[in-house]
Amino acid sequence: MTILDFARLLRVNLKLLVIGALIGALLGLGYSLLQPKIYASSATGYVTVGQSEGIGDVISGSSAAKDKARSYLALVSSGPVAKQILAENPDLKLSEGQIRGSLQASLEGDSALIRVRATATSPESAQALANSSLEATAKVVNELEGSTTVRVVPLDDATLPGAPISPDTKKNVGIAALVGLVIVFALIFLRRALDVKVRTRNDVIKATDSGVLGMLPETESLSEDQVTTNKDDHASQEAIRQLRTNLRFVNVDKPPRSIIVTSSEPGEGKSTVATSLARSLAESGEPTILIDADLRRPTIAKKFKLDSKVGLSQVLAGQINLTEATRPYHGSPNLHVLPAGHTPPNPSELLGSDKMSKLIEDLTKEFKVIVDVPPLLPVTDASLLAPSVDGVLLVATVGKTRKEHLEESSKMLKKVGANLLGAVINRTPLSGLGNSYYGFGYAGTYGGYTSYYGSDKEKTKKSKTKRKK
Repeated sequence: MTILDFARLLRVNLKLLVIGALIGALLGLGYSLLQPKIYASSATGYVTVGQSEGIGDVISGSSAAKDKARSYLALVSSGPVAKQILAENPDLKLSEGQIRGSLQASLEGDSALIRVRATATSPESAQALANSSLEATAKVVNELEGSTTVRVVPLDDATLPGAPISPDTKKNVGIAALVGLVIVFALIFLRRALDVKVRTRNDVIKATDSGVLGMLPETESLSEDQVTTNKDDHASQEAIRQLRTNLRFVNVDKPPRSIIVTSSEPGEGKSTVATSLARSLAESGEPTILIDADLRRPTIAKKFKLDSKVGLSQVLAGQINLTEATRPYHGSPNLHVLPAGHTPPNPSELLGSDKMSKLIEDLTKEFKVIVDVPPLLPVTDASLLAPSVDGVLLVATVGKTRKEHLEESSKMLKKVGANLLGAVINRTPLSGLGNSYYGFGYAGTYGGYTSYYGSDKEKTKKSKTKRKK
């Protein structure tokens, strides 16, 4: 991943990152509010050995006093000291174990000064514990030493703490927010690593080993069942015009006259792309004919609100001539539509026949021919017809098309000698148009095909079983 890819990933998932940090911060705040408040207070005393030692000697540190002070540190949090504190402060309402766990002792630098730090759930208890600990330690020491030559003298009394030391709300909120960010980051990278759907232009180029000729945005004009002429939809219009222009430069010496539009799997928008491309070619002043060769689940006639009872299947069967089956489109004088017609029992044989090849060859003398065919992976129709045209457009949908399916479709076209002109990325978000990583998915099935697969019965059964699960 490059720095630019990382920046795009951050930009696209910025809301998720903010939400993750916010949830983490709220959890950290909630944790802090549920924790008991802990207060701390400290008192200082010094150890003397003999009768002549003053405060100056203590600070400078005689060897005997420092040795004694160091040995007394463990006594501060011992059981005898805790019992002495309870005896002198019965109002503390603390157990011996709680007192021992609340006291910590340390030496002040290289001296005989002992600092005792006491913690408690109230300021008063913390102050009382700190002050009592030195006196209790002195008594226990004298009992152990058996003389009064060694003393622990209080020097600095403990003060009443004004604010709790725990919980540290700011620290907890900050750490929790950071943890939330890390978790979201991990999920984002994990999802991207495990994602098998097409998300970027590079995914399509890598899978098809061809260029991207167009990227169509996810707009109402390219999503409706009926053909629309929404002049205000500049995004979709410009995208279609760009696709049309790119097709003209695919082969400058011999531009393709007949083009198949197909996809890997059902529901990826191939018919919408074929319809939009045919209309755009016609609007540019080029005579165009759109053929609905999807004899299993035809949709072109429905999009143009035409009668689909008579069409391609009858022409190939020799029942009617081409002129009777072709319908002009009232929205453009240069566009003609050849519906699919009656659904035959043998679609693959019809599309792979010499009559179909001859029909396309004859039409290219007068028209630009755009052919909508079934998807490549479920049935063989597109593979049989692909060698008979000048080129193939392979449609992939952001968040729906699987990378391995797109790669397999490209290999199938190459095996039959088809000319893959390039790919069209469909339903790309308006911001970015397929150049960056998108964090959404799309699910759907093309149920109409399952009734007409014919020789693909085994694949149909697997598809039904998967949907039931």
